[in-house]
Amino acid sequence: MLSDGRPALRGLFRVLGAVLAGYVLLKFLLPCLIPFILAFATAAICEPVVCFLTDRAHLRRGIASAVCVLVILASVAGFFLLVVVRLADEAVGLVTSLPRLASGLPDIIERVELTVKRVTESVPEGLRSYADAAVDAVAARAAQIPAELSAWALGRLSSAAARAPGTLLTLATWVIGSFFISAGFGEIRAFLIRQIPAHARDTARGLKRELLTGLGRWLRAEAALLGVTFAELTAAFTLMGVEYGVVIALLTAVIDALPVFGCGTVLLPWAAASLIEGRAGRAAALAATYLAVTLVHSCLEPKLIGNEFGVAPAAALLAMYAGFKLTGVAGMVLFPFGLMILNQLNTKGYVKLWKQAERKS
Repeated sequence: MLSDGRPALRGLFRVLGAVLAGYVLLKFLLPCLIPFILAFATAAICEPVVCFLTDRAHLRRGIASAVCVLVILASVAGFFLLVVVRLADEAVGLVTSLPRLASGLPDIIERVELTVKRVTESVPEGLRSYADAAVDAVAARAAQIPAELSAWALGRLSSAAARAPGTLLTLATWVIGSFFISAGFGEIRAFLIRQIPAHARDTARGLKRELLTGLGRWLRAEAALLGVTFAELTAAFTLMGVEYGVVIALLTAVIDALPVFGCGTVLLPWAAASLIEGRAGRAAALAATYLAVTLVHSCLEPKLIGNEFGVAPAAALLAMYAGFKLTGVAGMVLFPFGLMILNQLNTKGYVKLWKQAERKS
């Protein structure tokens, strides 16, 4: 009996070991290694051009590396600077305008309160006072929401400003590391390869290929879904004349990309509030936008993601929940991705964490 259970126990220990290793990597090692991973990726992208400049233009490798890294990083920085400046401008305007934008909320609350009180009139006399007190408490709490929301948003901006030195240090490490790694890319790559046993190098190359393939598929799929959702929301908000539509569309698209959440988290309450306020046209437009985004998302997601990795929905849900419990919202995205990669590696035979179903001939 014991010998029969040993393979299952070994498989269980392997799975637990993989989960523990992934947790340690995400929680402790990854934050320290992020700028160096980015620097190595930048150097790898620059390497073909650096080799061309050194072989054909006879430039010194240090100069060729500096030119390539500067061009790539300047291009990335310029693009993100344009995007960040626009979004920051709209975000600051949105935060400072929240009290004005929410000025109609008390009227909405009053209408809802009157409607609810008319309903509570049918409550038996003995319970009516409790019902009225509950309605008054909810209304008083809701009236405080605009000020609290504005204070929370300003607090988030202040927190982001407080983290600016750490962000600048990470960016500086990325830039400097890109120069150093690109200048000695051949030696660094050879050093890393030497650390892998000779008999495991073919497997390591296969693992690298599968990881890069899986990462590329996942990033392309997520970027495509996010881009389509952002474009749909931006077009809809522009047609509706929504103030700060670009930043609201981006935030809604990001929320839609998060597991468990969706664009309905923003659009449906917004539509309900517009309907209560008496703006039936705005409510209908928001509801139509939600239906359109959901329909397009539902049609695209199975083709872009669902059929790429073949992970069971229940397993993906477990990975989302475990990721949230261990590392927060970021884990809800990273853990399912890690599961997809492990499933792909297990299917290809590079790791043996669980038994695959036998294919029917």
